[in-house]
Amino acid sequence: MNNSEPQSKALRVVLAGGGTGGHVFPALAVATELRRMRPGIGLLYIGGDRLEARLAPQAGIRFRAISVHGVAGRGLAGWPRRMRAALELALLIPLFQSLRELKRFRPHVVIGTGGYVSGPVLLAARLRRIPSLAVEGNRVAGLTSRAVARLVDVMAVVSTKEAAFFSPCLRRDASVAVTGLPVRTGITDLSREEGASALGLDPSQTTLLILGGSLGSKRINQAAVGAIRLLARAQGRLEGLQIIHVTGERGPLAFDPGEGAAVAPGYQARSFLAEYPEALAAADVVVCRGGASTLAEVAARGLPSIIIPWSQASTGEQAKNADPFARAGAAVVIPDDELTDERLGAALRALLWDTARREAMARAARLLGRPEAAARVAEIALRLAEGVTDGKRYASGGSGGRSA
Repeated sequence: MNNSEPQSKALRVVLAGGGTGGHVFPALAVATELRRMRPGIGLLYIGGDRLEARLAPQAGIRFRAISVHGVAGRGLAGWPRRMRAALELALLIPLFQSLRELKRFRPHVVIGTGGYVSGPVLLAARLRRIPSLAVEGNRVAGLTSRAVARLVDVMAVVSTKEAAFFSPCLRRDASVAVTGLPVRTGITDLSREEGASALGLDPSQTTLLILGGSLGSKRINQAAVGAIRLLARAQGRLEGLQIIHVTGERGPLAFDPGEGAAVAPGYQARSFLAEYPEALAAADVVVCRGGASTLAEVAARGLPSIIIPWSQASTGEQAKNADPFARAGAAVVIPDDELTDERLGAALRALLWDTARREAMARAARLLGRPEAAARVAEIALRLAEGVTDGKRYASGGSGGRSA
């Protein structure tokens, strides 16, 4: 079925979430599960003008943009953007646009996966009496999730601690479900050999994956280059080590080709990595930020990691996201303000050449993973949608916002 227009007999679902990969990729993961469970389902993605505007159409999902921007932030640098966002909200522009899109598409359920764009869409769903589901993947509730908690029928969270936080915030006929954060198809399905082949790597060699988030991180890039130089000085040319360095479009600092080949023959820098699931499949160690989606995928894959939580996260959620990994022995956590070439180099030296430690950390990471999260969220969404098509309201949790 073509997803471009609503169909009278097919279930129709609206997805809303955006701004970063941490909000977009879970939505796309749920979309994949919805299509698997209900072939012919109608899908519409409502987002902003950022990553989702490119990735949703690439996934074959109809996309509609609304004018909405975030009001959260720190410092004076972003005040023009925040003023524009405040004016949009004051004039209710995102809400009216969302109401228009829902009226046109006539969805049976709306799923919000976070980011400022999901707020007005979920509010519009509430006003139009359309069942809705919100997904919160962080260990600290985001501003949007706190705002929409009383609007939705089900709040999907990553642990019982977050469930306990949200339960008092819900309407009496709403519920909370511990689902984990949906991860993309392929994260757990690909073999190491398949991942290595897609990237031109040798599956028998140790592979280091360095990530700085969807936009890149200048601090991580600088420290990674410095750390690799230190390792090469201490141990000589790093033969047998493959390095995939994803620099991001805003953080392009990397080795030039000549120095990269001299320091580590297996070094490759990418500003963007389309083969992200393949890279995780091939990796032995990951250096990354503490975004909820990134860590959910690292855990689902069962990978040892070095986590450098972004210190400017609006609610400090990245540090909180990293805590369970540190406590479980699944990751080494380096605070952002303590990141140096030497600190990162020492952490890499302790992992890259210690197979037994990596295996122990991998086992701990797998215990934190929820690879079934996308299917669980899709199942709840379908129950909500089908409850409406049957002329019934969905109330899985009963009164008082109990767990679904």
